Amino acid sequence: MKYKINDELKSLSRISGSLIGRFYPLINKGYSRYKCDSDESVKVTCYLTPGYRDEKLSTLVIEPKECSGTLPCIMFYHGGGFLLKASQAYYKLAKQYAAQANCKVVFADYRLLPENRYPVAIEDCYCTYMWALDNAEKLGIDPDRIIVTGDSAGGNIACAVPMMLKDRDVPLPKGALLIYPVLDKRMQTESMKRFTDTPIWDSKCEEMLWDMYLKGTKAGDAKYASISEAPSLDYFPETYMEVAEFDCLHDEGVEFAKRLETEGVPVEIHDIKGACHGFESVLKSSMVKECIERRILWIKKIFEPTEK
Repeated sequence: MKYKINDELKSLSRISGSLIGRFYPLINKGYSRYKCDSDESVKVTCYLTPGYRDEKLSTLVIEPKECSGTLPCIMFYHGGGFLLKASQAYYKLAKQYAAQANCKVVFADYRLLPENRYPVAIEDCYCTYMWALDNAEKLGIDPDRIIVTGDSAGGNIACAVPMMLKDRDVPLPKGALLIYPVLDKRMQTESMKRFTDTPIWDSKCEEMLWDMYLKGTKAGDAKYASISEAPSLDYFPETYMEVAEFDCLHDEGVEFAKRLETEGVPVEIHDIKGACHGFESVLKSSMVKECIERRILWIKKIFEPTEK
């Protein structure tokens, strides 16, 4: 094994990004069989909601069983290179957030590549965010206590949506929880140059993502794609960041967190040693359990009501 990846992540170490790139239709066919159903801890409700250019999206609202009154909310954007559907691991993670942080989770089912290039995914997720705000009273959501979260491409969306909200004069979320997010189409960092063959995702996959996602888009029209290129980030909400040691996205995550700090945004960053991209899908590992416990504490801190 070229990289000293944690033994608990061995199931990931055998999967290359090139395999995912070649077989994503089959992977999506398998993922389509997964359903996010209510269980003993949470209730799951599916809504048909507005998407970009009047399309209809399937949106899940996950909430603690027998909850009452208004609760804070997490807007959840799954990863997968803008190419893959939500896996079962994402549904399990969203349920954990709802149950353990005592909040609602709005799970956005945005449209995917290759048919739906930039800006479809982020505009779909913006529409879902606005739907949640517009229906906050009906859904039992506190519009003043919202967190956006996502990993990888979902992390890109979780960064793009606040920028879109700011530009369109919509109140910003209170926090952003980012897990090895895709941030910079320039691909200039040392980790991007070094990690050309890491499990799950590498710089070759990253290049494929950007080529596919931005195909046909003029450079000046990709404002919300490459968040690291934004002229200012001082508006950004309080942020929690996790990066994986053996991940081509490692350095751009670290650099983004440092830039937020420089611009006055409170940031908590964790560099997960022995981890590769996609590690949070191994939910039974002690490493991931520790990460989720830490995230839940941060989420609860952000959700604490502020005195008016």
